[in-house]
Formats: sequence, structure tokens, C-alpha cells
Amino acid sequence: MPENKNGVVIVTYNRRELLTECLGRVFAQTVPFAAVFVVDNGSTDGTREYLRGLSDPRLRLLFQEENLGGAGGFYEGVKAAREGGFDWVLLIDDDAMIAPDYMQRLLEAAEERERREGRTVYAAAGSVWTNGRIDLSHRRRISVPLLFLERPVPEKEYKSGGAPVCDCATFCGLAVRGAAIREIGLPKKEYFLWYDDVEYCLRLRGRGGVTLAASAVLEHKTAASAEGMTISGLLDRIGWRQYYGYRNRYDTAKIHFGAASAFCVAAEYRMIAFCSRILMLKKENREKGRYDLAVIHDALRDGKRGALGKNAAYHP
Repeated sequence: MPENKNGVVIVTYNRRELLTECLGRVFAQTVPFAAVFVVDNGSTDGTREYLRGLSDPRLRLLFQEENLGGAGGFYEGVKAAREGGFDWVLLIDDDAMIAPDYMQRLLEAAEERERREGRTVYAAAGSVWTNGRIDLSHRRRISVPLLFLERPVPEKEYKSGGAPVCDCATFCGLAVRGAAIREIGLPKKEYFLWYDDVEYCLRLRGRGGVTLAASAVLEHKTAASAEGMTISGLLDRIGWRQYYGYRNRYDTAKIHFGAASAFCVAAEYRMIAFCSRILMLKKENREKGRYDLAVIHDALRDGKRGALGKNAAYHP
């Protein structure tokens, strides 16, 4: 394997213990990073003091005065890394614990695909494990662009021994070539959180998508499971974060798949709103139902207007 000059961007907010473990994994890579960019999103739990006490010369600390969300944090980190002339830049949150050979496995998979297809690979991602099993939600394909339907890469493809390709990978272990970053630009900081990674990957879709290196493993420490979710359970899960998810998904559909796709996404949300109204027939569901309807209404309104950024009504 040829020598590479690689960087990593870590976004953190008030999770010092997770960050400590995350950095330990980063510094233990069999293919060392030349630079480690840590974006602290205005933490108040002693994270800044901890980071200032570290002496590794590879550290590049980017302290933000306020919480810019995951999207804003990755924007700042990738912006700083873009100027470093890196071959590859890995993107992770502080809860992503990469195996010691994570980057080595990614690079091997990318090089193997390049030899096989005779083309440059611009992005690669490993497999995400939670509680001892693969979390399929992190690596997906667009199955019906008009409806913006995303389907997880099937588990059998992780076990096939090859290097399948996906359209979308979360920033939980996504590596992007420095040349690609300089070509496609930075993540959309206006999203604040959610769908910034999907939108970014869709810019790479026409450049060969994301190579999935199943043997590159990371443990995701704080992932939530969606198993056994019912319609009622889905509505129960609607909170301030879903405002950004709904709004940004609408915007991503409009950018990458056109007005018809955005219309279909809006219709999907209206169906969720309809289900919420049905559940509101029970008195005990009315207060939560009203909140759900407000989230969906505001997300669609702002998505259609292109009113992005942090919304004062929807943040921690």
C-alpha cells in the first residue's frame, strides 16, 4: 500500500468521555493520520479544557462559540482539512470508535476497486456496529429517486467478501478523497443537523458513489434502534430533531431529484400528519399530536421557502 497523507475530522459536543475514547482509537491507527481536526461545538462539560491539555502535534483544535449542529461542525472541520492537501479525510462524530485497522481496510478496499474498475474511488465507508450487530441504517441506496426512497445495503452484501457500492453513507466513518472535497465543496452548514451527510454523498453519486469496506469496523456507541417501530411509535419519536430531518430531506430531494421528488416527499409528510390527526381522536394524544403537526408544518414551510439554518423554535 502506498504511503498516504490522511486527516480525520471529529465533531464533538458535551461528550468528553466519548471523545476521549474516540481519540484513543484515532491515535492507535495502523495507518496513522497526519492531522486530527477536532471541532468542539461550544461544549460546557470540560471538553475544551481536556483538549487544551493534550500535546499531540497532530491535533488541530477548532473551538466554536456556539453549537453549530453536526452540519455546521463538519462544515468547519472539512473546510480546515481542505487546505491541508490530504489524500483522504475521515469524518466521524465523537461516538464512533474505529477499529485499529479502520483506515487501512478502507484504503485497501478503495485500491482494490480501483484496480478492478480502472477508475478513481472518491469515497469509502466501513461497517457500523451497535450492540454487537451491524447497523444497516448507515449505508443506503436510493431505490426510487422520485420518492427519495432509501434502502439499507443488505447484510448479505457485507458478508460477500466484495466491496459493494452505496449511494449514501452517514458521517459515521465516511472517508472522502481530498481531491473530491476540493471538487464538490463543503457540507451544507445550513442544515444544522441531519441529512447533511446524505446530501454530501449524493454529490459523489455521479463520481462512483461510496465503496463499502465491510472489513473496516467501527462501534457506534450511542445509536438508537428503530426495531419494532409502529406508526404510533414513529409519531411518539417526533421531536425537535425531526424538524431538521424533514426539512433537510425535502431540500435534498429538491436539489438532487427535482421538484417532483420534493412534491412526493411533502406528500409523505402529509400522510404522517394525517396519521397524527387520527391518533389525536384519543384525548391523551392531543397535546403530542399538536406538537407533531407543528413540526411537520414548519419543516415543510421552511423547506419550500429554502429557509434553512438553525430555527430558534427547534434546538436543545
